[in-house]
Amino acid sequence: MKKIFGLMLLCAAMVCFLSCQKEEDNGIPKDVLLGTWKGVAAKVDDNWIDITKYPYESILGFSVTFYSDGSYYGRGAFGTGRGTYTLSGNTIKTYVGGELYMTYYVRSWTESTAQLTLSDSSGSLDVKVEKQ
Repeated sequence: MKKIFGLMLLCAAMVCFLSCQKEEDNGIPKDVLLGTWKGVAAKVDDNWIDITKYPYESILGFSVTFYSDGSYYGRGAFGTGRGTYTLSGNTIKTYVGGELYMTYYVRSWTESTAQLTLSDSSGSLDVKVEKQ
């Protein structure tokens, strides 16, 4: 009886471990991504600056809205317009006219905040965003 109980306990622990591992590997869930995210801070010269206030809002202010149909709308410092996106793990790739426009590497996230590295052909920038 003790062997059966021990085997059942081991199986339960393995199932729990594997399901937790799978959850981590999936990255940011799509339902968390959907909605509007506004840039609130950017890392410049190793310092975080508030980009919601003057003069940085007009220079670095941005927001992006992700829709469930795979489209997005961005506005602000990185351009204004519509496109499509893909989500794979912690990487979001945006496309305009079928061409890769920008890649978002999600460094950390909650349901209402995230820290990202934005990357395009001209370079990269670390930012913090909040869900609106």
